[in-house]
Amino acid sequence: MCFIYNGANEVVDMFFWRGGWHREENVMAVAKKLTPQEFRTMQLLELDLLIEFDRVCRKHGIKYCITSGTLLGAVRHKGYIPWDDDIDLVMLREDYDKFVQIAPKWLKEDLVLQTVYTEKNYLRGHAQIRNSKTCGCNEEDKKAGYNCGIFIDIFPLDGMPKTEKERKSWAKKIQFYWTVLYTWYRFDYYENATVFGKLLHGIGMLLHVPMVKAYKGYEKLCTRFKGKDTEYVCDTVFIRYLEKNTWKREWFKEAVYMPFENRKIPVPVGYDGRLTAEYGDYMKPAKAPTMHGGLILDPDVPYTEYLKKENK
Repeated sequence: MCFIYNGANEVVDMFFWRGGWHREENVMAVAKKLTPQEFRTMQLLELDLLIEFDRVCRKHGIKYCITSGTLLGAVRHKGYIPWDDDIDLVMLREDYDKFVQIAPKWLKEDLVLQTVYTEKNYLRGHAQIRNSKTCGCNEEDKKAGYNCGIFIDIFPLDGMPKTEKERKSWAKKIQFYWTVLYTWYRFDYYENATVFGKLLHGIGMLLHVPMVKAYKGYEKLCTRFKGKDTEYVCDTVFIRYLEKNTWKREWFKEAVYMPFENRKIPVPVGYDGRLTAEYGDYMKPAKAPTMHGGLILDPDVPYTEYLKKENK
């Protein structure tokens, strides 16, 4: 079964008609709720990816923790938040760099590590592990043409400047650099481009800088304090939320193990401070919108088969 997940626990049925998958034109008008079984199947597939990720990390002595909604789920629910649709992992930059170097050789068959360096046209500031035997893609994934299997997210934690003023200045530079990158290489995804966006894209077309080369400049800025024992760290992917995303390094130097579904997984020793920074009173349930709205999901059919049907 294939369905569209719009991030509100809703799906749109798809049907096969003379050689291709077709959607109703007004997909949201005919949306229906995802069945508990379908939603649970997606969660369990992501849990399998986490188990494989954990295996590789243990084998090579790489430290990691769960983060964001996954961390909240472990602390509050001993597993997934009932409506959560993904797994988020975080590693200090040194461990992150080590993992992305060795993972392609050690992940099981049909699992793929995605970074800007491993997959053509992939432009994200973090890594993902995808299950190639499934489908979990959005419009950007389809247009970019890379692996679109169901995934988990792996985020790097970068050191930050000492003072608040320096941190804000550094964060603005990173945000601006990312805006330039995305406008240069993802301009065709914008439906309502501004005059500034068109101008910026035009400059990028004239310069014709390879995407990986331009990304290295962004990464250099993010890792400016790599190797330094800074007091604060942040997930630079979400640096636009600087206040909620400024965390003490000491919170992540050690891990404690907590139950998550059918196993125990590492959470940062300072999980209380980490969760309070992002959510405030995190023990009080509050349903939040997903970061993965509009996903086309199918746990049984490879994304390659879905894309073939879409392109017919």
